Order: sequence, then C-alpha cells, then structure tokens
Amino acid sequence: MAPERVALPKTVKPVHYKVELSPDLEKFTFRGYVAIDIHVNEPTSTIQLNTKELTLDNTWVEIAANDGRLEPESTGYDEAHEITTLKFASEVPKGDAKLHMTFDGTLNDKMKGFYRSKYKDAEGKEKYLGTTQFEATDARMAFPCWDEPALKATFAISLDIPSELTALSNMPVKELTAVEPERITYHFETTPVMSTYLVAFAVGEFEYVEATTTELEKPVVCRVYTTPGQKEQGRFALEITPKILEYFTKIFGTEYPLPKLDQIAIPDFDAGAMENWGLITYRTVALLFDEKTSDKRFKESVASTVAHEIAHQWFGNLVTMEWWDHLWLNEGFATWVGTLAVDHLFPEWHTWSNFVVDDLQYGLGLDCLRSSHPIEVPVADPHEIPQIFDSISYSKGGSVIRMLSNWLTLDVFLAGIRRYLKKHAYKNASTDDLWDALSEESGIDVREFMNTWTRVIGFPIMDVQEENGVITVEQHRFLSTNDVKPEEDETIWWVPLGAYPKPASIQDSNQTLKTRKISFEIPEAKENSFYMLNKDYTGVFRTKYSPENLRRLGEAIASGHPAFGLNERAGLLADQAALAVSGHGSVKDFLDLVQYYKNERSYIVWKLLLSKIDTIVNMFSANEATHQGLLEFQRKLVGPLADELGWEFPEGEDYLVSRLRASIVGAAGRAGYENTVKEAKRRFKLFMEAIKAGDKDADKHIHPSLRQAAFTVALQQGGKEAFDDVILYYDKSEKAEQQVVTLQALGAGIVDKEVMKDFYTFLWSDKVRSQDMIYGVLQQGANYYAREMVWEWTKCCWELLVERYKGGMGMLGYFIKAPLRYRSGQKIMEEVEKFFETRDTKDFKRDLDQAKESMAINTAWLERDLAAVEAWLGKN
Repeated sequence: MAPERVALPKTVKPVHYKVELSPDLEKFTFRGYVAIDIHVNEPTSTIQLNTKELTLDNTWVEIAANDGRLEPESTGYDEAHEITTLKFASEVPKGDAKLHMTFDGTLNDKMKGFYRSKYKDAEGKEKYLGTTQFEATDARMAFPCWDEPALKATFAISLDIPSELTALSNMPVKELTAVEPERITYHFETTPVMSTYLVAFAVGEFEYVEATTTELEKPVVCRVYTTPGQKEQGRFALEITPKILEYFTKIFGTEYPLPKLDQIAIPDFDAGAMENWGLITYRTVALLFDEKTSDKRFKESVASTVAHEIAHQWFGNLVTMEWWDHLWLNEGFATWVGTLAVDHLFPEWHTWSNFVVDDLQYGLGLDCLRSSHPIEVPVADPHEIPQIFDSISYSKGGSVIRMLSNWLTLDVFLAGIRRYLKKHAYKNASTDDLWDALSEESGIDVREFMNTWTRVIGFPIMDVQEENGVITVEQHRFLSTNDVKPEEDETIWWVPLGAYPKPASIQDSNQTLKTRKISFEIPEAKENSFYMLNKDYTGVFRTKYSPENLRRLGEAIASGHPAFGLNERAGLLADQAALAVSGHGSVKDFLDLVQYYKNERSYIVWKLLLSKIDTIVNMFSANEATHQGLLEFQRKLVGPLADELGWEFPEGEDYLVSRLRASIVGAAGRAGYENTVKEAKRRFKLFMEAIKAGDKDADKHIHPSLRQAAFTVALQQGGKEAFDDVILYYDKSEKAEQQVVTLQALGAGIVDKEVMKDFYTFLWSDKVRSQDMIYGVLQQGANYYAREMVWEWTKCCWELLVERYKGGMGMLGYFIKAPLRYRSGQKIMEEVEKFFETRDTKDFKRDLDQAKESMAINTAWLERDLAAVEAWLGKN
C-alpha cells in the first residue's frame, strides 16, 4: 500500500493570485504582498497553505458574502512539512473569500525559490540578477501558496524594481507604473490556469535577440535573453525556437497558448533548464552557443534542451501531472518528443541513433539495479521528489514512449496525444488518462501493454537459444547482480521482439512476445547466416545470444551488411557490455566483438564504444601493470584513427565527422598515444603563449572542440605549471561552456597528488559556480590517479556540500555517485556504509542506495573477470 501523501487539506482551494514583490538586489531581500481569491469548500476555522523561509507580518481574510474581515487568532508553522496554519476564532464560511498576506523573504544563493545569481559586467564589476526556480516545491519560498501541481489557479504578477533594470515573467507586460523616479513597477497580464511550480520571474540588466513565428495562426514573439554582452550567443537557440513551436503546434493539433515565449540564460542555475510557461530558464551552457568559439558538442545539447523545454509548454504546462507520481508524464514524453523535433530539424545528426546510445542506455543502466524505481513511483513526501528527477523518469520514460509509438505507429500515437491534450487542456491528468486517449484512438488496450513497463521496476533480458534451426527466446528480469530471485521474476512483459529476419510463424506485425518464451524457425537458415532481435533498437530490453551467433553478428558487421545500421551496431555493443557487467557474458566476449568494428567510422557508434572501453579501463585497472596494458589496448584501438582524422576542422565539414574527431583525439590523448600527446603539448604551448599575449586568435592553435583533449594531455604531462596555465585560461574565459570544458579537463588530467590539492582549493573558490563544481568531480571519479583522493575530499567536505546543495534538484546524489562509480572492494563498501550511518540521508537516499549497489556489482565483476581480462591483454 502506498504511503499517505503529505498534502494540504481539501477544505480551501485557490482560484487566483495577485502577487506583488519588491526585490532588493543590494541587500538580497524582498518584500511581498499576495491577495489570493479562494473558494472555501466547507466552513473551516483553519486555513493551511505552504510557506518556506518567509516572515509573515500581516494576514487577514476578506469574506465575499458579507464584506466581513477575519484575522487569525494564531499562526503556526510546521517546518518539516513547510505548512503555515492560520487559526480563526470563528469559521470562515463556505463560498468565496480573499486571503491577504504581507511578508518578507531572502534572495538566497541556493538556486531555488526566488534567488540571486552573480555575473560580471564588461568592466569586470560584480553584478546580480534575481530569478526563480520553483520546481518541485519552492514557489512557497517566494510567496505563500497552495504549492501542489493539481491546485491550479491564475496569477497576476507585479514587480517593483529599480528603473534601470528589466523585469520578466510568464506573461507579457500589461502596463508600467512609476512609483518614484528611481523605481518602476511591471504589471504583467494574468496567466492562464496553471500550477505554482511553473510561475516564474526575473529581474536584472538584460538584453535580447528576437524572432517571430511565421506559420502560426497567432504569431508568437520569441526572445532569448542574456546578461549584457552575450545576446549574440543566443542566435542558434533563437533560430530553432520558432521552428520547434510551429512543429509542435502541427503535431499536437493545439496552438501554443501564450502570446510570447521568452528564454533566458541564468549564470547560476541548478537544473539544466526549467519549463516555466512563457519564460523558460536555462543554465547558460544549455542555451548559448557560439559557432566560432564553442565546442561543437554544445550545439546538439542546446537543440535538445530547447526542444525538450518547449515540448513541456504543452506536455506539463497545458496538461499537468496530477501529482509527482506521474512526473514521468512530463519528463519521459518531453525527452521523446524533443528528440523527434531535433530529428525533424537536423536529420543529418542521426538523433534517434544518439537516443539509442544515450537515453536508452541511461535508462537501462539505472533500471538494472534493485534500488531503481518504477516509472510511475509513489511519492509521499516532498523530500522524495528531487530524487526521481533521474534516468528512469527521463530516459527510461522516453524509451518506453518510443517503443509504444513504434508499436502503435507514429501517426496513431500522435493522434492519441492530440486527443489527450484536447481533453485535459488546463487541467491535470494521470498516466491512465494518457493510456485511455491512446486506447480510444488505436482501438487497442494500451494499458495492457504498458502497465508492466511503467508500474514495475526493471526490464527483461531475452535469452536466445538455437537448436536444429529453431530459435527459442525466453524472457526473465535483468539485474546487473545476475541473482534474480523467483519472486523478482514474476513479471511477463509484453515485448516487441523485432526479430530479423522476420519469422514467418509470427503473424503479429509487432512480433509481441506476451508469454515467458516463444520458439520459431530461422528463415532461410544457411551457413554463416545470423539472426538478431530488437532491429532498430526500439525495444527496452537486453539480448543474450549464443557465442556462435554473436560471432556471426560480428562478421556481418565487419562485412558491412546492410541490416546493421547505426542503431544495431551501437545497440549490440551496449548489450554485450551490460552482459559483461552482470556475468551473463564476459569482458572477453565484449572485447572479441570490438575487433569486428575495425572499419567503423560513425561518431555515434564510437561514442558508445569509447564509453564502454573507458568503463573497462576504469574498472579493471586493479594495478599499474594492468592499467598500462589497458591503455596500450586503447592506443592500438584509436591511435591510427586519431592520426587519420588529425587536429584541423575543414570549413563545411559534416557535423558528425567533427564530433568523431573530438572523441577519437580525446581518447588517444587520455590513453597516452605518442603522436597525439606530442601534438597536444605543442599546440597547448602555442595556445597558452597566445592567451598570455592577449591574442584574440588563440583558437587557431587548438580548435574549441579539441580544447578539452589538449588540456587533459597537458595536465597529465605538465604538473603544476600546466595546472597554473589552465587556471589562467579559466580566469580569462568569458563563456560558461569554456569554463565547463576546463573543469572537465582539470578533473580528468591531474595525476599529481599535490596538484590535486590545489584543484580542490580552486573548486571551493568563488571562481567556480555551485552548479559547475560537479563537472570536475565527475571526471576525477573516472581518473585512475584521482578516484581515491576525490572520495577522501568528498568525506572531508561533506557538511559543506550538504549546506550548499541541500534541497536542490538532486545535486547531492551526484557528489555521492561521482567519486564511487568505479570503486570496488569490501573495504570501500564498509567505509561508505559507516560514513553515512549517522547522517540524515533522506534527501539523497535513493542515490546512496544505488551507489552502494553499484559498488557491490563492480566488486563481483572484478573478481569474476580480472584474470580473463589480463589473459586477453597478454594474448592480444
């Protein structure tokens, strides 16, 4: 039975909020007044609503029926549940009323609620802006409210600010009024009915670039806002925004409901972006891109993030989840349809193949743990909410949507989405409401297919056996521990098999396996013929083949068989890597399979392959000799291709070839490939000389997309001198993405223990923004020479990390997983257990459980396969 939700009573419902705020960007405070039109469902002597870190100083209720006024005789506060209770001497009668409250708050530096963000102007002077982040439950930090997604209302926002600043909110400005010459009040138009977590505003010195849609019945003005001097970096996001709005309007069959869409880059921002209706906020690197000076990988991430957030304007904002149990409805759908939009705009990027490499693997990678959770996860306490903004809600959610849309066909699926949006516009909905709409449209009981995928933890592995020309496929739950108990293996998933060649005996066009196992004859079985499951990798499962068929699959790939597109080549590698971890296969099998990819030239396949090789190097470097053997294997794998691709980026080169060069040269450099190391050091020296001389053309020595590769090599080879140079570059960098790339290189490249200490001091300096610290820590967790030290740093700094990130969007969980993801052995597991046994873990318990389980899996994997890996290295 699901635990009872921590929720407000149903006696009072908000209808409309009038919110007036006056922020002070020098004292970091704000003064506020809210008048909330409420409907009292039954007479009550108490009114409860959410507040957090607000000081209330004047409260009264205006009764509509008799023009009466009631003041509370007492005001109580439940800090644990963030609920203010107003008690009245007499009952507030049933009917309409208005609750008035004045209050004070703090413009905090925690990246939540109504908070401050710091930046420097053109003269290097420190400036501040005010902005908001309310998801999941932090609107209550800006104004008293009923802070639950189903308690929708309309909002009229007013901001009283210094006249030299600009204010933005969800809606366009209705009017401006001058309070005094130095101050001005922005009054914004009233919003549609919406949830509190989607309300947003921002105050500061902003500039913008603007475009307008051309193919919509009601044109929508689109702007990208930045701090001064950065607006031109918003051109790419601005260019794609109207196109995405027009595309979604077409496929959703519903107009974008607001007259404008603003997007703003915020220097300090916890999440990647936030879909506030009409005012989407972004981490700077997720919105801004410069064609000349940005690493090319950021272009794709900007397109993906912008498409994802615009998708939410319908799926999440127009129709909102009824409660946080259904978070995946927002995030899983936006992940899938955002990918659909990017593929529509940039088909040459092979975005769906990238989805197979990234989202499908992220989802399966987390869902193979016992400490995973269902897509639809019961949420009782607000503390649990940030912990489900994870790869299950986003990536597995998006993957099962992709599987379902393929199963129903895209046209039928989108017709069902149109039905769902039309029926539930401006309301709340649950997962069942979506299944109902899709079932009505398709004439198929979608719930029957999908319930196991959304309500059960985990996914299946297809065990494929071959005998006398007959294939038998049997499904069981897949766990990376490979120790599924009978009671954990009761689920029978409906699995679209995607068998190739298609078996004649399976009539269902989707080849849906609805039982534990199925047998069929291999079509046209002949010598060296292969068969495979999950053609195109739209199914959410792993496949285990016999060694003989795996060899045949490898040979087909090596010969360039047309059945093996990007999805199949990458997906097969991903499956075999996962089976090696769990013990359903072995690292030797995976490494043998890799040999068939010697002619591979696709960035997307190499991206997957390099990530799996990196994992093996990190996991099996149990000693220096094995570590060096694995690096030699890497050098042989990528060195020749690094030489072939070189360091130059020809004008007009294919985008994915550019991405491949950055990946291969980076991998060769990290592995110590001599040619790459020599060239990286040469270019780094010239680059730093140019930077120190103030040469604006320093990038001619190192292309922005190879900066991380060159910096990493320089740091590995150059010790303290290289560290000081890289920090100098960081200090001179004007763009957030340049600083992110530098932090990643610092984390990956430093091998000297004394230099690491300097790096940790630097991480805590005010040069590194709170949300950026994790970039360096993640890389250190994957750095053979740093991973023990970064865990010691985490323990030493734990209380500081808690103070900085507590209650944020799950950031604390990263600081547990990052230093531990490649660790193994009883000693470290006991150490982690002991460290956290006396600490309050409720804000990150799920992440901690997953980190501990992953270490146990690593330990078993290392014990099982280390000798075989060392033998394979010796032989090959």
